[in-house]
Amino acid sequence: MFALHGRGGGRSGDLPTSRCRTVTNDHRERAAGCWLAVLVILAAFGGVAFLGPASAQGTDVAANGTAAPTNDSQSSINETQSQRNGVDGTNETNASSATFNRSTVAEDRGDIAAIGINLSGVTETTVTVGSPAVNYETNVTVADGGNGQVTLLMNSYLAGTTENESQAYDTLAAEDSIVRTNRTTERLEAPLDTSTYNLSATVDGRETDTAALRLTERTSDELVTWTAPAESFDNVTNASEVAAAIENDRITTTDNVAVGDVLVLQSKLSGVYGAFEAANFTELVERGMFNLTVRQTNPGTNRQPKQLDLDRSLANDSIRVIPDPETDILYVNIDTEAAVFERGPPRPGDEFEAELTVREESSLAASNQSIGANVTAVGAELGLGDVSLAADDGQTVTGTTSIAPASEVTISLTANGTGSFVKTNTTTVSPNGTFATTFNLSETSPNTTVDVRAVGPLNTSDDITVPVRQSQEPAPMAGGARLAVDDQTTTGETVRIRNVTLADGGYVVIHAPNASEAPVESVLGTSSYLENGTAENVTVTLGQPLTESTDVVVMAHRDTNDNGVFDFVSSNGSEDGPYTSSSGSTAAGAETSAEAATATGAAASDSEPVATTVSVTVSNATTTGEVSDTTAVGSANGTNASGQPTSENGPGFGIVVATAAIVVAVVALGRRRE
Repeated sequence: MFALHGRGGGRSGDLPTSRCRTVTNDHRERAAGCWLAVLVILAAFGGVAFLGPASAQGTDVAANGTAAPTNDSQSSINETQSQRNGVDGTNETNASSATFNRSTVAEDRGDIAAIGINLSGVTETTVTVGSPAVNYETNVTVADGGNGQVTLLMNSYLAGTTENESQAYDTLAAEDSIVRTNRTTERLEAPLDTSTYNLSATVDGRETDTAALRLTERTSDELVTWTAPAESFDNVTNASEVAAAIENDRITTTDNVAVGDVLVLQSKLSGVYGAFEAANFTELVERGMFNLTVRQTNPGTNRQPKQLDLDRSLANDSIRVIPDPETDILYVNIDTEAAVFERGPPRPGDEFEAELTVREESSLAASNQSIGANVTAVGAELGLGDVSLAADDGQTVTGTTSIAPASEVTISLTANGTGSFVKTNTTTVSPNGTFATTFNLSETSPNTTVDVRAVGPLNTSDDITVPVRQSQEPAPMAGGARLAVDDQTTTGETVRIRNVTLADGGYVVIHAPNASEAPVESVLGTSSYLENGTAENVTVTLGQPLTESTDVVVMAHRDTNDNGVFDFVSSNGSEDGPYTSSSGSTAAGAETSAEAATATGAAASDSEPVATTVSVTVSNATTTGEVSDTTAVGSANGTNASGQPTSENGPGFGIVVATAAIVVAVVALGRRRE
């Protein structure tokens, strides 16, 4: 049976005489402050003995009842006090205590309050929550598992409303436990109101600390739409898994969700997690506490809108609700393939408004409180990009898709006939809706025909057939830099480098063809700073777009002053010069145009460029791709391998600093899809 301990109002030593006990060294009582009630005084007249209450200091009581201290009685009292305190005189009674971690514990009404308690010299304490003044008072005795700390969890949604008050309390750590719970006030008809509730900690009936629990109004802030791959519906089932999926870009924000993927509704609201601790979403909906609607906003003419059938969707387990009390976020995951909609399933182009409501019937809101967001259904599509394969390692196949990021896409290369092979890689969709993987085709014969196929979830796929070109991989260059530039078609605004290896970090710089004569003025654009190692798919934005076919020189530059800023132009060539081999700079030449540029590539060799001039079509006119000088600009923007933009500004071009024998190789920048 629960034992209610009185909360003494005085300090240690102020308990009434009737409760005094003798404490010895072998058996000390933890209760604080008893008077030692036995004092024997021999009367000075007639040898009459008087028994009466004694003060803590000891007294000599005369026949007329007046008391005066004596040396003998004081010595006796001191000896007794030493026995109670132990050999060293330390007061162990006062060392036994329970204190709260915070003077005020704040939580939203309807949520779960965490009340931290520190225990010293004791393993149990009784926490009193509330008081008769607020019509709620409960005594909860908790036991420490051994670390001197207990976190008492109070479900403010259940507190006071249940027949068995123990349902409203628990401990955070499994090692700790609830010993007994006793509510001393009447049962409530609704969850606790917003108010401040007293907290008191007692040890053996002695109050050792006080604090306050403040319950504030709950909130409904916003609803945000996210998406996740179809397979994640069964793989992400709790708050920690949701957090990990968001961290790893497996759940991403979006206004468009592919039909068949998972629609994730992220609801920012508080004061509901006590209810979710007591019941699941289906039960709470049945009780009229919550409602969820997903309703079409663009039905056809003379058509009623499609709408989520909540009851049937809950029944077939196509809706999963995941509460995260620590962040006050409620996730509602909807399997758009299995969810049941009135008047037909979602189709590409359908627009919906999702709305989550905390209803007045929940007693958590004075009136219905709703939060909503809009989302559009899109078709599940997947397509390969322009595929260009050479007989080299590191051949990249890319594509785009509307399916959720983190979805898996399998890409296969199949060659038939002589030298037949099948190569397969699996990659994932990035947050921007693209995917990519690389293959080693260094042992593949040029002109081999390869079938490229990409297969994703939700019945998505694409395929293309391309020939394998002659190897364009440049030989490793002395000086610690290596460049590889593929054929490409550009709008004249960017140049893409398939990969670059820099031993000491630096930049990829695009020069005009006159780089050897005017190394500073020839700068057309530069990447942001690249760390040492290999960077893939580096895109450099030119400061001034090209308007006609022209050769460009792709060159690797160092960061000679180690400041992460390209200073070659602003320093007139004295800083951040090019990587150099034994015969010159590390560079690759390329012919490009504003609309469609093609040429044939070759590796850098010795100090002379190897160039091939070809005919290209620009703006519906036939022209010949010839080398032409291009005036350098004062600023150039670039993008590194991770897609981060950069901007470098120079003060203009002064003295031209000559560089030793720049090595130039002309590489075709034309990419065609067969």
